[in-house]
Amino acid sequence: MRIDVAKRLRIAILIRHYDRSGGGAERYCVELSERIAETHEVHVFAQKISTQSPNITFHPIPLRVKRPRFINQLLFSRDTRKATEGQYDLVHSHDMVTHANIYTLHVPCIKTQWSQAPAWEKMILALGILSSPRKIAYLWLEQRELRPVEHRHFITVSEYLTRNILDSYPALKGHISVAHPGINIQPHSTEERKQFRKTFRQQHSIPKEAFVLLFVAHGFKRKGLPTLIKALEQLNHKNIHLLVAGRGDPATINFENSEIHSRTHFLGTVQDMEKLYPAADTLVHPTLGDTYGMAVLEAMSQGLPVIVSSARYCGISEHLSSENALLLDHPTNPDELSEKINSLAISPKKHKELSANSIKISHVIDWKNTLSSTLTSYNTIQIQPQLS
Repeated sequence: MRIDVAKRLRIAILIRHYDRSGGGAERYCVELSERIAETHEVHVFAQKISTQSPNITFHPIPLRVKRPRFINQLLFSRDTRKATEGQYDLVHSHDMVTHANIYTLHVPCIKTQWSQAPAWEKMILALGILSSPRKIAYLWLEQRELRPVEHRHFITVSEYLTRNILDSYPALKGHISVAHPGINIQPHSTEERKQFRKTFRQQHSIPKEAFVLLFVAHGFKRKGLPTLIKALEQLNHKNIHLLVAGRGDPATINFENSEIHSRTHFLGTVQDMEKLYPAADTLVHPTLGDTYGMAVLEAMSQGLPVIVSSARYCGISEHLSSENALLLDHPTNPDELSEKINSLAISPKKHKELSANSIKISHVIDWKNTLSSTLTSYNTIQIQPQLS
């Protein structure tokens, strides 16, 4: 007998950090969990609970060790299995565990770097894995997780990630579907947006006539900040400022131009992003690999033109075209990036057109679709005891 989502289900949701202000996986989990809880009984099991959501019961899982992280991951899998075994209709995990029925996958699989390498590299990588307890543990967890069994289904956040998973685990074909993230930033009035913009720029000594770029990421290098800095140094445009929001160490970013450094504002983690977007003129996301890119979608919903890596590198770009975004074919190329930045900085008309089209495309991508796709996946699950 299969799961019937028309009935009220008792669902366990697993994630180590439940946080609306966290990374893409954490925000996705919070938004989706709250919507599932509108019609089902939802229990969240997490080691850190930073967001209190209505209609959800929270179960703290002990954080037994912070380092090494792979030990914590193994313990989280063990502890959540013990806490949920036999007590729920469905176990839905957003984290790497061995025992769930539904997995929402947010990051590329570990095996991919090995399976896609040339033969000579495979030997080197294999030796690296065999000599690393951390890599052995994560690969073991991944292979236990990504098993094509009847009472297990996998959801990815983009076609980009689906291709990545199937490259390494082709047997999952038929057990995997896509549920894109949605958008949940409440629109503000024009006057409120103007006030947010004025206040932020005054607080950070940014001239009101400045052209402000926004970079949002947890992990600066992989998301392309070094390339963005080089592009700005090539432009050396006196009127451009850069806002950098997210976790990362500014000391790891090399500046060759002190003026560019002085016009770069590292903000750390920002809690109220809806107040930050109006302060900027364009979002830049030259990522080297992003399974989706929720910050891009959020920025577009606020009317910001976006410069973003193409679909080869970033999942959200599957929805985009030259009509609503400036796409980077080579995100590591500062020349290409500087040209696209300059094209917006010098052309108010082009900026206005992209802004209007950004809002249009963002309205098509909605959390209601994410919920519908997820519940459809629930219906594929055969009812039986949890996996171990």
